[in-house]
Amino acid sequence: MNSSLDLNLLLIARQGDDEPTELPDLYAVTPPRRAARGRETDSLVIYLSMIGNSPLTPEAHKRLLEEMAQKFYKTTGSLTAALRTVAEALNLYLLDRNLRSTSAGRQGIGQVLLVALRADMLYIAESGAVRAFLVTPQETQPLYDLQTSGRGLGLSRSLPVRFLQIKMAADDYLLLSTIAAPGWSEASIRHPSQQGIEALRRQLLGSAGQEFNAVIVQAQSGTGKLMLLRRKADAASTAYPPVEDQQMSSVGPMTAPAAETVQAPQQDRPLGVSSTSISTPAPSEQPAEDKGLGISSSYVDNVPPAAIVSSISRGERNQPVPASTQAASQSSVAMGATQPPAATPRAESTPPVVPTSKPASPPAQPPENKPASQPRPWMKYVTAFRVTLGSILATIGRATRSALSTIGAALLRLLKNLLPDADVLRLPPSTMIFIAIAIPLVLAVIGGIVFLQRGQAQQQQIYYQLAVEKAAYAATLTNTLEQRMAWQTTLGELDKAEQYAVTSQSQELRSQVTASLDAIDSVKRLDYKQAIVSGLESGINVTRIVASAADLYLLNGTQGNVLHAILTTHGYELDPTFQCGPINGPINVGPLVDIVELPPGGSVNASVLGLDANGNLLYCVVGSQPYSASLAPPNTGLGEPIGLSLDRGDLFVLDPKVNAVWIYRNMEVSQPPRLYFGDAVPPMQDVIDLAVYNDDLFLLHADGHTTKCVYSGMAQSPTRCDDPFPYSDNRPGRVHGPVVEDAIFTQIYYSSFPERSIFYLEPKNQAIYYFSVLLTLQWQYQPKQPLAEGDATAFAISPNRIAFLAIANNVYYAAMP
Repeated sequence: MNSSLDLNLLLIARQGDDEPTELPDLYAVTPPRRAARGRETDSLVIYLSMIGNSPLTPEAHKRLLEEMAQKFYKTTGSLTAALRTVAEALNLYLLDRNLRSTSAGRQGIGQVLLVALRADMLYIAESGAVRAFLVTPQETQPLYDLQTSGRGLGLSRSLPVRFLQIKMAADDYLLLSTIAAPGWSEASIRHPSQQGIEALRRQLLGSAGQEFNAVIVQAQSGTGKLMLLRRKADAASTAYPPVEDQQMSSVGPMTAPAAETVQAPQQDRPLGVSSTSISTPAPSEQPAEDKGLGISSSYVDNVPPAAIVSSISRGERNQPVPASTQAASQSSVAMGATQPPAATPRAESTPPVVPTSKPASPPAQPPENKPASQPRPWMKYVTAFRVTLGSILATIGRATRSALSTIGAALLRLLKNLLPDADVLRLPPSTMIFIAIAIPLVLAVIGGIVFLQRGQAQQQQIYYQLAVEKAAYAATLTNTLEQRMAWQTTLGELDKAEQYAVTSQSQELRSQVTASLDAIDSVKRLDYKQAIVSGLESGINVTRIVASAADLYLLNGTQGNVLHAILTTHGYELDPTFQCGPINGPINVGPLVDIVELPPGGSVNASVLGLDANGNLLYCVVGSQPYSASLAPPNTGLGEPIGLSLDRGDLFVLDPKVNAVWIYRNMEVSQPPRLYFGDAVPPMQDVIDLAVYNDDLFLLHADGHTTKCVYSGMAQSPTRCDDPFPYSDNRPGRVHGPVVEDAIFTQIYYSSFPERSIFYLEPKNQAIYYFSVLLTLQWQYQPKQPLAEGDATAFAISPNRIAFLAIANNVYYAAMP
């Protein structure tokens, strides 16, 4: 797992005079073994509280959160999309429940916080009057907005959810509250410094009222685990050690209850562990790996010493205790004294207590005074027991051998009656015994296999029928959002059915469901094929693709060189004579960072132009040696160029380190360039790619948003930029804005044929998004069949509408509709 943080979660709540330690509101889970693409490293926390006069029962609450977690891990795409899917499902469930209870005047509103952990980033979805605070050693930052998070889930079909993401560091705290205390604010909540999560809990309780519900999240360096901390419900019962724990009584009474820790499940464990379903085993039932401590190492340093002692005494309950310590403990507990019994004065008139039976500590006899062999009365009983046990075992052995011999003889007689030649079956007794044992075992194994197969077939049929029923229900819906959720539910049931068996019927239903979801999400499927006939070496990582009608140029990001492939009747074949990579010469060229196609018939007869990070150019010629040149620097100097684009004979160089895009008119790279921008220059430190057409410049940022600039050489009307330039997304349930909610783009490409269009690469779903020049989404193209696992690393669109997609060293191509 690529995560770098562990999260400890501690639930704190108060309901009048009661402070419950367990509520069904909290559910934490780590990725299961079979998670959808994009969910393999994401941990999830669902925190749902119900307000109103129609609460959920604890069992229904737990079951609902389990289903939502399963839906999260079956949703592909970005984290935001997965959280939105869960929020939509919760909203529809609660809305349907409220609509059915309208006549009774009952209503339940969901106050929800969804938190997903990936590495050190937390993605949060908020709905309702919830509160969230990020508590760092430097400051306490509020992370909520009651206007955008709405009243909660279950009131309308619109989804009132606020999304945000934060970066946490080790020793940061996050306070999540579905029912907040009035006294909690950024001014009253302070970082506990080195005192830990227990100190923050006491601080919050000190400023809380009579009604609140919250979770403290503590970040620690780790591997993405979730730890649910739980305090003992009854502090009074642990104020003094129980009788069997009296070896620890000399420490003194407890001043605070201990905490117990349960780790969220991973892979082989059941999906999800909620605070209601967690139960710490009794000391005699503790699993071997638990050691009976019931507390994580991250929490031990931050709880009162007495709390730690209680946990350790639970773990060491079965260890032997010295007699003197045990006697002193019993005396101390019985008398209620704080000093050892020996320190208590005794009245002179009180005679000493003389034991009437065996003394507590009989005098030891010297070994030399003992007889050499002293008879022990109980030994005769042991001897008699051994004799009786041996007799019983011998009788059982004789009966077993007799039964096996009888069975073998019966089988032999049966075979003699079936076969005419009796000499064939003259077998030794050992062979007959073996046959008598082996045949029932073989029959049992065969019967077990048949039973399992029939059971699996029945389970597959049950889930398949559920999928069929849900598909029929989805087809009757008219609301697009509800229909989308219903189709996703159908897909979940189909996944369960195909875990037992994949049939032609299930595949046909899957195609129907996928087609329905694609129509809602504006997805078109491309039938990709392997492009390179012989394949590429395993160490190659294609980071850029340039495609012409018959040639393919692939930039190998590992070594910074370019591969050339030629179209044949079987696909693309590599050109072993093509040379385009780092060279040493009059002008040294390092590893290439970007390439662009040169128009045919140029003066240098080169087909591809490459750029390194120092501003050096490499002209690559098919069938000949490459040659190099240097970009003439501007007056302010070059920074670290990362990309280039060619439009109408002008070369555009992306140089975000110095916040610039340089223009070399007519490819005159020996002349100093001019800056594309006027006086107003947009921030470009996070720009990762560019596309140019005529006077329009598109800059792609690392977070997926785009800046659009329109060039002007007139001083009266300088170049202007829109940052961000919003996307228009007309799909049901989507919103227009600076980013597409379920996609983060990594590359951009401008095409002018057959119409002016802009294409973006979305690596997680291996998708190509197709926009108009006004950034209105038209379609997204996704693979029809699964390709190589991993994120897409490069793409291109050829002039004859062939889409190319690279995933590391795998390159695919498909015709676009």
